[in-house]
Amino acid sequence: MLRGLIARLFGFDREISGLQEQVKQLSWDPAYGMWTRPAFIQFCQVMPRSIRTLAFLDLDRIHALDQELGYTEVDRRIQATFSVSFRRSDVVARWYSGDEIVILFDSDREWAEMKMAELTVAARAEGMGFKYAIGNWDVGKQLVEDVVDRLSKTVMEQIRGNLPEQASSR
Repeated sequence: MLRGLIARLFGFDREISGLQEQVKQLSWDPAYGMWTRPAFIQFCQVMPRSIRTLAFLDLDRIHALDQELGYTEVDRRIQATFSVSFRRSDVVARWYSGDEIVILFDSDREWAEMKMAELTVAARAEGMGFKYAIGNWDVGKQLVEDVVDRLSKTVMEQIRGNLPEQASSR
């Protein structure tokens, strides 16, 4: 109570509110309509221990599409693709650059594979495509970043043509 009174007296409450709003805005990517990488990692840090399913996607030709169609249209198509229904507890986020996305499924592998099939159809309907890999994350025993890194390497192998698409990484 005293802290709140002092904050109001010295104007810190507005500054704190402004900083909280900035953090909130930095956690959400409005162009793609999904979480940012730092927000995703924050969600993962509070996950209860168990086995979770992760997917790593690399969007095909995103930079060429940006040049051909414009950023606004590509952003719209990505939002439309990822507007398929997920569980409220699933977390979808941009990972590195504009063409990598990671999904934390709060479900079993079967659900994740079904959602990836739906995303594939949705992407095709928008004139887009992607490569992806699905794997398990043992919360509390592995860093999520390590699992995503392993999945991204699997996807890179797909892109190079050394693995079939829709790879599974365990």
